[in-house]
Amino acid sequence: MNNAIADLDVSAIDTFKSHPQSWIAGRWVSGERDYPVIDPAQGIEIARVGVASIADVDEAVTAAGTAFDKHRSATPDERARWCFAASTAILAHEHELAAELTREHGKPLLDALAEVRSAANGFRVAATVALADSGAAPRVADPTKRVIVRREPRGVWAVVTPWNFPLNIPMEYIGPAISTGNAVVWKPAPSTSRIAALFRAVLLEADFPQDLIQLVLTDDLDTARYLTMHPVISSIGFTGGSAAGESIRSACSDKHLLLELGGNTPMVVFADADLDQTADAIANAAFWNTGQVCSAAGRILVDRRVSGELAERLASRARARQTGDPFDRATEMGPVHLESGIARIQAHIDDATERGATLLTGGRRSDGAGWYFPATVLADVSPEAVIANEETFGPVAALVPLDESDLVAAANDGEFGLVGAVFTTSLDRAFTTAEAIDAGLVIVNATSNYWELSLPFGGAHGRRSGRGRLGGVAALDEFTQLKTIVLTIR
Repeated sequence: MNNAIADLDVSAIDTFKSHPQSWIAGRWVSGERDYPVIDPAQGIEIARVGVASIADVDEAVTAAGTAFDKHRSATPDERARWCFAASTAILAHEHELAAELTREHGKPLLDALAEVRSAANGFRVAATVALADSGAAPRVADPTKRVIVRREPRGVWAVVTPWNFPLNIPMEYIGPAISTGNAVVWKPAPSTSRIAALFRAVLLEADFPQDLIQLVLTDDLDTARYLTMHPVISSIGFTGGSAAGESIRSACSDKHLLLELGGNTPMVVFADADLDQTADAIANAAFWNTGQVCSAAGRILVDRRVSGELAERLASRARARQTGDPFDRATEMGPVHLESGIARIQAHIDDATERGATLLTGGRRSDGAGWYFPATVLADVSPEAVIANEETFGPVAALVPLDESDLVAAANDGEFGLVGAVFTTSLDRAFTTAEAIDAGLVIVNATSNYWELSLPFGGAHGRRSGRGRLGGVAALDEFTQLKTIVLTIR
């Protein structure tokens, strides 16, 4: 199975999908034991993944280090061409990738196809990052000196990614890492190992040095920790929960860290907001991708004068949300990806209702096969409720009614600072509130799930939402380091 996916015969493809493997040092590595991959729409096993060992990690890191040394001098034009080639390979297999993504993750097919195309576009954005690296020649006081400031790649990256966007998020790291001259050892989430292996196989068709991207599949935390702490690893890119990110920050403080962590997005709704537009935007923020988004609507902080009206509008939209078979093109919301996630969602809802919240719709796991949970709306949620303070990662809209004078303070009263949103028809209020919310990204009058790959994305400093920025030319500061060269002339 050393050929690209297009060159595999049917039996080899079937074997590949039923037993995904790591791709290390130019070959597929089966592993010494297996772990299961589950289809969340049916709750059944669809693959067994070969687990990479500590020795496999050593080999992957060594291969990436050798590749980095070999290709670090590639020109920006060459690296841009590699990224365009990766984009082309992805688009050539977009429908196959989307179907596998839907089967393994559970997101609706049209959303899966959109993610595949976004990943392809992300590599094109990464190509522009390579071409934006122009360096500088600052003037200095000493007339006998000439100075060049240039960007150099950081080295070998360990990239650890989650399951909620198993193609788009890895691309956000891998694309700019390759375009700026680095090498990558990628460890995806265990529950989306099959789509990761298929993605890696598709990239084998791209015309670029394949040794720059190593794939390690494992469900073992000690092995993952060993990867991040490996002495050859210079930098770590991690998207995931805040607790895991803080563990990496503590253990790997000597490395360059790019961490995109948790959120509990405050959606600030003023009384003058267009409530129909606001309800549409918040429904997307709460229910898209079954609420499994770091920028999802965490707590809807609404002027109590319009709280009841907004709650009824949201409940109506939640009841109309088409939930079901993710391969049905009418489906708007698929299953929860992990069965363990249902317990967390239910616990947050139960805590809120015990504190006095009113359940308007949803609130209990759906009957039947698979891990489905309906779109849920809670009104009159207490600011002390768990759901108002922690990330739920499920399809729940929780409305916290407040006095207008308390809205901004409540938005900043929390540990997270990834994304915020403001709803108002006042331009003055929109600007002043957006500036006052302590978050890396603030959206006005639209879903908090809005982002584009060319924009900086990351958490506010000093909060539990990470450090550094993904997106566009902001990646130059993360994936490269500055070197100053001083020349003495006569």
